[in-house]
Amino acid sequence: MKINKLIYTLALCLSVPALNISAKDTEALPFIRIVRDPASGAMGFAGVASSSSIAYSSFNNPAMIPFFDKTGDIAFSYQNWAPDGVKSSNFNLGAGFKLFDGRLGFGFGGAFQNGEKYDTFNEAGVMTGSYTPNDMQINLGASSLITKELSFGINLRYAKQSLSHDNASYETVATDMFLAYRLNEFNFTAGLSSLGSSVKSASDEDFTIPTSATLGAEWHRTLAKEHGIKAVADFDYFFSDNVTAGFGAQYSWKDMVFIRAGYHFGSDKAVLPSFLTLGGGIKYKRIRLDAAWLTGNDAIKNSLSLGLGIMF
Repeated sequence: MKINKLIYTLALCLSVPALNISAKDTEALPFIRIVRDPASGAMGFAGVASSSSIAYSSFNNPAMIPFFDKTGDIAFSYQNWAPDGVKSSNFNLGAGFKLFDGRLGFGFGGAFQNGEKYDTFNEAGVMTGSYTPNDMQINLGASSLITKELSFGINLRYAKQSLSHDNASYETVATDMFLAYRLNEFNFTAGLSSLGSSVKSASDEDFTIPTSATLGAEWHRTLAKEHGIKAVADFDYFFSDNVTAGFGAQYSWKDMVFIRAGYHFGSDKAVLPSFLTLGGGIKYKRIRLDAAWLTGNDAIKNSLSLGLGIMF
């Protein structure tokens, strides 16, 4: 196996560890499907139809921006990803805004992550040094109301993976396109996620990126003005013939204290495996703190997400 091809395969595994798969079964740039929002992260990575926060809309679904009940939302999160496996440190920033009485919406965001350092070798098997792979993505999103209950949104995302000290890197431009519909206590959405060109490796092999058809739903209700409940569900059919699904629930007290739990299912070769999630949050006026913890999977167990956000 060529050294460049080996480095490429290793770097793919550094982004989102997966079990018992070969390079040909691996989708390139899998980090673009990591959920950056700790609130959604605590609910089984589900929430593509949620309108309770729009800071991370440029990472998934900007069509929800017009249904946000405030004007803007800015958030930052840190993820200690797979600390017991092939770990990485992820830093994420996102923002969403409504304009013209909510008829238009805009979002932007970025994610930057450093993988675990590994040693590099030449073709003779002699160690030549070490390298820390890194990934990044930058997003821009926009949305518009079609009717009072129906909206359309589109994201444009640039993603790049730097693999080695000799400037081996891989990049692509992808888009998300969604329709969203609000009906009383329900939100529904459907669209395409991470639609983009394939990536070519140093050995001239083509690797697809994790593109999927996405469905999402959310139900929310407030009881006795103090107690809130919410349920979310996402489903993704990937063009690689893999499937993922996320299910989650949230209880809130006085819109100040939040308890969350969920489950994420991934088929055998899906970009993200199956795991359980737990988390919670605290909100004071318009400032919120959120946390999510992943467990139940050997590859990414004990992954932790922490986030700080402000709504206005």
